[in-house]
Amino acid sequence: MRRVFKKRVGGALCAAVLAALPAVPAFAGQEPGVHALTGARIIPAPGEVIESGTLVIRNGLIEAIGADVEIPAEARVWELEGATLYPGLIESFYPLSLPIPEDDDMVPQGGHENPLVTPDRSAFPYAHDEDAYAKLQQAGFTTAVLVPKSGLFRGRSVLVNLGEGGVGEQVLTRDLTQVAQLATSADGSYPGSLMGSIALFRQTLLDARWHAAAQKAFEANPRQQRPEYNSAWDALSEVATGREPIVLESQSPQDIHRLIALADEFGLDAILVGNGREYLLEGRLDTAGHPWILPVSLPKAPSVDEEHPEKADLMALRHWDQAPANAQRLLAGGATVAFTSHGSSDAKKIHEHLAVAIERGLTADQALAALTTTPAKMWGIADRAGTLEVGKMANVVVTEGDLFTDKVKITALWIDGVHSELKEIKPPTVDPAGSWDITIDAGPGGQLQVSLAFTGTVEDLSGSVSTPQGSLAMLDASVSGESVEFSIDSTPLGMPGTISFVMSIDGDTCSGTGVAPQGAFTFKGDRVSGPKPEVIR
Repeated sequence: MRRVFKKRVGGALCAAVLAALPAVPAFAGQEPGVHALTGARIIPAPGEVIESGTLVIRNGLIEAIGADVEIPAEARVWELEGATLYPGLIESFYPLSLPIPEDDDMVPQGGHENPLVTPDRSAFPYAHDEDAYAKLQQAGFTTAVLVPKSGLFRGRSVLVNLGEGGVGEQVLTRDLTQVAQLATSADGSYPGSLMGSIALFRQTLLDARWHAAAQKAFEANPRQQRPEYNSAWDALSEVATGREPIVLESQSPQDIHRLIALADEFGLDAILVGNGREYLLEGRLDTAGHPWILPVSLPKAPSVDEEHPEKADLMALRHWDQAPANAQRLLAGGATVAFTSHGSSDAKKIHEHLAVAIERGLTADQALAALTTTPAKMWGIADRAGTLEVGKMANVVVTEGDLFTDKVKITALWIDGVHSELKEIKPPTVDPAGSWDITIDAGPGGQLQVSLAFTGTVEDLSGSVSTPQGSLAMLDASVSGESVEFSIDSTPLGMPGTISFVMSIDGDTCSGTGVAPQGAFTFKGDRVSGPKPEVIR
């Protein structure tokens, strides 16, 4: 990730200066060697348990595992009595913001005329996102599928391990799948409606088929006029003929029917990304027809006026009641299901939400499989990941207690045999509630006045950042000790990626540091409204 801070003016300065959270790297930087993790409870795979055993790692791979394993004399021994070891979790759908095509010199010339159709782009050049890695690591993910975030035909995803080093060191599969959704244009241009989006989807695949046939015909008879090359159609040629998988993201239950119909019409090798409301389609959907990637993001209980309960939002109540059983219903219908943290502002909440789903019928083994063995098979790495077995990558999650609880404590990760102690979350000792005026100092970039508004409780914090370009919702806001950490999506500011803050509070004053795509900065400020600050004990 570049750390060169460029001087900007006007609105661009706002985007550049509004930087934050020093993407705290989760890894402590040890080289792979020989390690023995001993005395721990080990879950090698869903349904398997070694109550007390040893796992030996050599040069990034698992060398031995079992209850009676001889520890090599040269190994560094890690006594882990009371801990539990799980296979590294696999995130199957994590969107990344890619530069818009006209500003992206990595997009080939001769592409599609519609800016929503960019299948010739790849997430690979942008795959090493320290901020994204840190968030996923905190949830126990050691491997992830990173996908382009926006567009109709968005481009190709990339499969990576989430360890240290550059893209070249972490990539497992460079161009994994195409990714698409029925997107519409936000600026009123074509397609401005769902009908237009479906038409563009179909026409693009038909054009890709024609382009592939024309290129093949020319190769067979080069004396004819050479067909014009189009990089977008060329990138979709294998998808359009069912020889390359495509991930189709749905936005609603109705979307699922549309996407399945399109996949069946063109014979696509499709993987469906659900939206958490598949229970509405029960009995009206062949859930076993395509593999699924399901979000595990549960709604909060809707408020109900006790004096006028008849005014309650019945659809919201139904979703709150039915969402926890959504995954189990698809699995019971024979579906192949991998889980994703996509759809939640905080990847760590996936374990809390799965604990609720387990109360509603999902089993712990099903939950673990949907985060390990199933995605490993789905993405073609079952020979290297998904279970703790000899010869596989040493990707390991270390926890205190079980993984799927509302208070899970993930203490460490191993990725490719490299150990990392995860950052400790301390009990809150301050309450940031209220409004704050802060001054951001970006050095040569100048200064900027910004307002922060925190709402909710220290256990369930939310808020917004008000800038000259508008108000942006905080992501992943949390309190640890006397510090508040949060980030914002900087894409609306013209900077693909995130801007993060670490803010230390002392009464009604604050100071902190941050990192944006353009570089680092510092800030300080004062609370201007809100409750009287009280030290939390």
